[in-house]
Amino acid sequence: MRKMAVLITAALVVSLAACGPGPGGDAVTMWMYPVVADQAQSRAFWHRVETGFEAEHGIELDIELQPWETREQRLGAALMTGNGPDVVLLQPDMIPQFVSEKAVQPVGELLLGAERTYRPSAVAALTVKDQAYGVPLYQTVTTTVYNRKLFAEAGITELPDTWDEVKAAAPKLAARGIPVLDYAGSTEETLNMTFYPLLWQAGGSVFNAEGTKSAVASAEAADALRFLVDLKAMGGLPRDAATKRSLLADDAVAAGKAAMAHAMVATTARNVVNSIGAENTVVGPPLRHRQQVTFGQPGALSLLRTAKNTEAAKKFLSYMTTPKVIEDLCVQSGYFPPWVDATPTVTDDVDRGFAQTLPFVRAGDAHPQARKAMGLLAPHLQAALLGQRSPEQALADAAKEVDALLQKQ
Repeated sequence: MRKMAVLITAALVVSLAACGPGPGGDAVTMWMYPVVADQAQSRAFWHRVETGFEAEHGIELDIELQPWETREQRLGAALMTGNGPDVVLLQPDMIPQFVSEKAVQPVGELLLGAERTYRPSAVAALTVKDQAYGVPLYQTVTTTVYNRKLFAEAGITELPDTWDEVKAAAPKLAARGIPVLDYAGSTEETLNMTFYPLLWQAGGSVFNAEGTKSAVASAEAADALRFLVDLKAMGGLPRDAATKRSLLADDAVAAGKAAMAHAMVATTARNVVNSIGAENTVVGPPLRHRQQVTFGQPGALSLLRTAKNTEAAKKFLSYMTTPKVIEDLCVQSGYFPPWVDATPTVTDDVDRGFAQTLPFVRAGDAHPQARKAMGLLAPHLQAALLGQRSPEQALADAAKEVDALLQKQ
């Protein structure tokens, strides 16, 4: 039997390390991240995966639980030195870059041979030039969550579900010192959870259809940023919205410091329920403007080009995507299964609300420079929220930097 070893490093990397090689000398290493929030549950789940796979296939499995922070840098350094894993968890907007760098192998045959049919949107998010480079493990989703009590205290009985209704509610709540919408504008935040859902709702995008130029200097993008800037001017965003971080332990909606969030995850929604009560918490559909859409994506396992034993790694990928493993993972993590015919484990109103949002999810931009473009765009969005530039000027400046990035490539 294997023993889990906790390696205490500066990054607090947890390694579920094997005691010795399995039969035949085969071995597979996977880097995984905290998709199960509870550390004890996470260690127990991955221990079950290790022991179950080894017992079934006689192949040694080493699962290393890595931190989310600086994961791209750590993975890049490991690949450069040849010390990377065989299998790693990637998000869709990371895969095009890995494909362009020839760092991952196609795994389409594993999708065709799977026991269940995957959601087409999940497969599409992991596909580059008709080749799938990830095997979906779970599906995430974000949506709108309201503190009904705060709206009621401001005399608002109908919860806003359009941009215009949010702006109409803002002054009434601001008069009571409550911003209508929580927003975390720190440049350390992922735009997938902040600005991009609004950009998509406005009908905008980051790149043009060909992926050759930036599309953020558009009327649609300006509409989305103007929505935020106008809300801030009328007290509809937190005062520190431009620099605010999104912290699970200090969520503004749960603390009664904001009336709603437009892209909340289920884990945070449950904190809201625990804080203000189920009777005051409403999980609603994504906000509507020109489109009704929100952020959600499949978490996927990808097979690296540097895998030491490709066949053994593929056996592990097939094992990880069996219904018994995925269903266990989704129970532990609170995410949804990635299959078309999956029935989400609905246990309460939070589950029901998020399950109804699945048809509206978008995974983000499938572009090799998506992550770098996000880093270029974020400071300009922040500048607009700080009042240093108009939305139009901020986006025009960002577009120049993104275009320069694309021209270099």
